[in-house]
Amino acid sequence: MGNACLACGGGPVDALLDFGAQPPSNRFVKVGDAGQDTHPLAIGQCQSCALIQLLDPMSPAMVKSRFDWLTYNEPEGHLDGLVAHLCDSVGISKDARIVGLSYKDDSTLARFNRLGYGNTFRFDLQRDLGIADPYAGLESIQRAVDDRLTQRLVERHGQADLLLVRHVLEHAHDPVNFLRALGALVKPGGHLVFEMPDCTKFIESCDYSFVWEEHITYFSPATFSAFVQRQGYAVVELLDYAYPLENSLVGVLKVEAVNGNRVAPGVLAKELAFGRRFGLEFAGRRTAVRSHLQRLRDQGQRIAVFGAGHLAAKYLNLFDLGQIIDCVIDDNPHKQGLRMPGSNLPVLGSAVLAEQKIGLCLLSLSPESEQKVLANKQDYIASGGRFASIFALSPLALQTG
Repeated sequence: MGNACLACGGGPVDALLDFGAQPPSNRFVKVGDAGQDTHPLAIGQCQSCALIQLLDPMSPAMVKSRFDWLTYNEPEGHLDGLVAHLCDSVGISKDARIVGLSYKDDSTLARFNRLGYGNTFRFDLQRDLGIADPYAGLESIQRAVDDRLTQRLVERHGQADLLLVRHVLEHAHDPVNFLRALGALVKPGGHLVFEMPDCTKFIESCDYSFVWEEHITYFSPATFSAFVQRQGYAVVELLDYAYPLENSLVGVLKVEAVNGNRVAPGVLAKELAFGRRFGLEFAGRRTAVRSHLQRLRDQGQRIAVFGAGHLAAKYLNLFDLGQIIDCVIDDNPHKQGLRMPGSNLPVLGSAVLAEQKIGLCLLSLSPESEQKVLANKQDYIASGGRFASIFALSPLALQTG
């Protein structure tokens, strides 16, 4: 308690959960490496605006990857529809200047190009943002964006009619200044399009693996709308694209003075209640998962996790499963031979399903990817192997009762 809210500057920001010292989820280790860097991971919720946020987040330097092959993929199934919708609803002319902030916007810009919009541009990481580090990612981009940078960018490239900012806002340590600085990149009357994860599903379903040191803020439609209006942006449209585990929230904004920048009282009460429940349910969920998996282990079953991403790392570490799980499976050759951050579990190829007679394989994948794995591993299933998901909203969710 005592933190000032990152969005409204008020508070109090009440602590929901303190997970203790955690390593960065991208900090894979090799056998024999020295001890890992850690930082407290705690999440709280502002009692004034309901925004869920990290308390004392890891620094960008600590979060930054140490591997140039490590990438993160965002859902893109909605982008064709989003671009078509923007062309119609915003009324973008064919010669409109459409600009992307980061590499996350490349696929959206390509869709505009295919529809005949040729005046597109994306800022270059080194030439425009001044970031030369080959390992730099979104943590470095959010830190680079300030008023001085955007002034230089306007002098060099002019202003945009439409500025795209996909999956960066939630990484911003100072979202107020980040948002304000980006407004300078847009012409009067122009639009900004922000996309970020909608935290609603994982908060309501108490899926703790989605708490991640790289995501500083966890917006819902209500908290995002209140936040941007408080900073002087009008919400032209708020679009929520449904995905099984976590929706994609898209806000179409204009820079203009607005009224009504608070979360409605009824909505505020509901969001605060879900936040409190998210904090209170953790201990019971952790005990139920650990007890269930330990029983299987005691019965002689070997257990693995499929997918060596940050969601798996958080599941293993937050539920303290390093002594219960045997290994993590991932067919990315860069990850094989390394060990997971925190749990120190080895990352092996999927051949170990049969070789080590894995009885239960826990999937840390999207439902779409789950189905692909199931289709490709019919021999494993036929031999008696079982798949379950670490996510409560998956059709294959692990049953601990």
